Amino acid sequence: MKDPEDKKKWIVDGEAAAIVQKIFSLCVDGLGPTQICRWLKEHEVLCPSAYWISKGRKSPSKPPMNPFKWTNETVSSMLERVDYLGHTVNFKTKRQSYKSKKKLWNDPADWVTFENTQPPIIEESVFLIVQNIRKSRRRPTKMGDMGMFSGLLYCAECGGKMYQCRATHFTEEQKYFICSTYRKDRTLCTTHSIRNVILHEIVLRNLREAIQYVNEHEAAFIQDAADSSMRDQSAELTRKRETLSKADQRISELDNIISHLYEDNVAGKLTDERFIKLSHDYEQEQRNLKNMAEVLRQDLKQQDKQQTDVKAFISVVKKYTDMKELDATILREFIDHIEVSHADRKSKTREITIVYNFIGAFDFSRAIEEAHHFNQKQQETA
Repeated sequence: MKDPEDKKKWIVDGEAAAIVQKIFSLCVDGLGPTQICRWLKEHEVLCPSAYWISKGRKSPSKPPMNPFKWTNETVSSMLERVDYLGHTVNFKTKRQSYKSKKKLWNDPADWVTFENTQPPIIEESVFLIVQNIRKSRRRPTKMGDMGMFSGLLYCAECGGKMYQCRATHFTEEQKYFICSTYRKDRTLCTTHSIRNVILHEIVLRNLREAIQYVNEHEAAFIQDAADSSMRDQSAELTRKRETLSKADQRISELDNIISHLYEDNVAGKLTDERFIKLSHDYEQEQRNLKNMAEVLRQDLKQQDKQQTDVKAFISVVKKYTDMKELDATILREFIDHIEVSHADRKSKTREITIVYNFIGAFDFSRAIEEAHHFNQKQQETA
């Protein structure tokens, strides 16, 4: 709110800030906007317009009949507000003309952010975790359940999401994830599947190793994470750019193929029935390739913005000194996404890459082994 003594200065409204912090906390705990709205209503928390009026301030909108009724849109927009980090964001809206009072939203790319203009309400690490949760929102399967890994798994080759597959007759050991691109068109990618129980075991072991290593070798981890992030990011960017280049090349080839099909059909070299079948198949392949290329472009754009924040990762580790089991909240606090490669035919193995929040991919097994060898050498020298 505005400082009563200086109208150009913003100060934190402690009572309202506590509610904002609670909403972010509920999101980290795994609640979606609808569930958060229900929690706020049950605990009789005033919605923003009702709160403003209770404090004698003007509200930009009319409060609802029930002052404790929150909307999904309100909660969703609050979870994305950069202002809570202590920044000021200008040029969010515009007017069509000076005659119109109606406000129109500008493209977020045109917003201008002035950093550290007021005290923050939300820690940056918490804000980034929430954005990751919102980005990989979990959706129920057709059978009504919602797996903890939903929204986190991606194909290492094409960059497409991996879908949960299950059936009423499946046991827990039979449920698995599969590459969505392969499922749509088997010519675009190879089969990528992994069973839930295997994935659960790998991730739990990895997180326990991460907690152990960070707690025992914090100083070494800070240095290793910085070096590893630069190296892995460069390799991953190269791989994704190569995949994108191949996709764009094939899209161009398909344009020529489809063009020749039309010419052959008009010239009578190709029957209408054959033309419809071939053009449908090629156009479907091209649509799938364009979707995959767009995903890769967004990934590359996002990756260019990412920076290593080791301290933020360490603060998450400190919360879980003794991890017994996994849940959706823990996964999203630690993990940005997981990449699953195709299985090697000879060795019958596949590579699983866990990309952590704040530090990217990091091989904790290797780090623990190297630390163990280093300690052994020190003991032998002593």
